[in-house]
Amino acid sequence: MNTKSIALIITFSAVAIALNAVRIPSVFDPGASYHFSEIPIIVAFLLFGARIGFLVGILNMAGGLLLFSTGPSSIIAYPMDLVSVLVVFAGLYVGSKFIKSNWKSHHTAIGLTFFAVVLRGCLMPFVDYGILYHVLVPLVLGVSLPEAFIAGLIPAFILYNVTVPLYTVPFAYVVATKVGNNLKIEPRFLRKARDS
Repeated sequence: MNTKSIALIITFSAVAIALNAVRIPSVFDPGASYHFSEIPIIVAFLLFGARIGFLVGILNMAGGLLLFSTGPSSIIAYPMDLVSVLVVFAGLYVGSKFIKSNWKSHHTAIGLTFFAVVLRGCLMPFVDYGILYHVLVPLVLGVSLPEAFIAGLIPAFILYNVTVPLYTVPFAYVVATKVGNNLKIEPRFLRKARDS
């Protein structure tokens, strides 16, 4: 890994970690919150590829746990945030395979957002239901919630996981476009998708 990659990882990680301080509680999904720390991670993925995006996500998780931990629930929240971002990465990658337009086109932003929303909205509710509430919450917090309560949260899981990419992906796309224009680079993951 060269010096430029390390500098990019540190820069995007620092921004993501700082944004962990801003969290807006979800009114419909208990324990969930809207936050902006995913945006620099997605920007790093869009501009520099999966490896740098993943490393920024890992450092964000570690920094969040060290600096913004609110107790045992943080041991669950930050890794689940990373899993959610990885699902968004997959949605962006799949979207890039179907989108044949110019990077600067607003159709590209809409398409990438659509695929991120669909993939996260379809996969993460199952992860929340099966892994989060049936495995992690009982294991880490020592609390076993009634099945009826967890089943009643399924619409909240879906709504939350659909709404998060609706603001993170377009905002990250705009930032990545501006940064890419200033640095005169084309986003790596779209270039690879077009070449394949």
